[in-house]
Amino acid sequence: QKQKDFYGVFVKVQLGNLTTETARKLAKIAEEYAADDIRITIQQGFLLKYVSKNALPALYKSLNAIGLAEPGHDSTADITACPGTDTCNLGISNSTEISKVLEKVITEEYPDLIYNHDIKIKISGCMNACGQHSLAQIGFHGSSFKVGNAVVPALQVLLGGGTLGNGEGRISDKVIKVASKRGPDVLRTLFNDFEKNSFEGEYFNSYYDRKETNYFYQLLKPLADNSTLKADDFLDWGQTEKFKTEIGVGECAGVVIDLVATLFSDAEEKSELAAETLENGQFGDSIYFSYAAFINAAKALLTQKQIHCNTQHGIINDFDKHFVETGLFSFGGSFRDLVLRINQNEPTKVFAETYFNSANYFLFKVKKYRSDQLNLSEVILN
Repeated sequence: QKQKDFYGVFVKVQLGNLTTETARKLAKIAEEYAADDIRITIQQGFLLKYVSKNALPALYKSLNAIGLAEPGHDSTADITACPGTDTCNLGISNSTEISKVLEKVITEEYPDLIYNHDIKIKISGCMNACGQHSLAQIGFHGSSFKVGNAVVPALQVLLGGGTLGNGEGRISDKVIKVASKRGPDVLRTLFNDFEKNSFEGEYFNSYYDRKETNYFYQLLKPLADNSTLKADDFLDWGQTEKFKTEIGVGECAGVVIDLVATLFSDAEEKSELAAETLENGQFGDSIYFSYAAFINAAKALLTQKQIHCNTQHGIINDFDKHFVETGLFSFGGSFRDLVLRINQNEPTKVFAETYFNSANYFLFKVKKYRSDQLNLSEVILN
């Protein structure tokens, strides 16, 4: 990492899944060799920060002991996939088992790709792209098609997507749909052709652009021949029963949650942490948690009014505009002045106590306002 004499260590975790036992062991390892916080990466792995050079061998040994020293983080062999039909009712065909199978194809048949960071593979259980299949050099999303009266689990193959390294990206192209069980052969066909027909040092997307979409459609077309389907093709990965599509409420963006209640819950949690750290003499931490309680509680009421903002200063300004200036709340001044005392005081015990009491009282007033509004709504409805 950019801080002198420190290193960031990426940990590859297949599908991001850990048992609780392994997670506890990883937490202890991180406490011993790295910073306290562990970052979750967009590739479903982990980043351990602030590891000293001398600690790297011991860290590797400890990670290897719990099965987390596998090479290939953010490589072709590090496939990103959403949970798909394992848990999501919007999933059409399996995304997790096929991910494991494709990783096995790479590690056993194309081991050099474990160290390739140009070709990324991403899989979603449906077209909603929770697995980011449209931003991968090779993407798949779950689908299906009918053969007679039977339904075949399928994968839509997409090629040519990815990030460009300059803050921009490119969306992949739909190329062809094949039976899910033929996913491994799609990879083999693509990798073999890339090895044979790419120029030396050529990136996958440059090779894709040069050959153009129809070339890959024709290349993969034999795998889409439904006249050669076998009995196994009618079973999805990891399943023993004949495939059928069942669509319901999903766990991605289709799920509706009470965001206002969630924000209130967050504010209460921050207030509790402020009280706990204040009692422990951690005055700076207490002031920070009190500030977070102010912000989350204010955002809850703004969200209830369908006023959306994404910055803390925006929340402060909007609360003044919609609640203080309209007379709904009164502090003997502005909400901004009340909250931003954090910038004008040292983290002393006296200020931490005063600031906590203000935040706690504000949370009380906001919750009462919310309760009164809900009761009024019930009266109007009745």
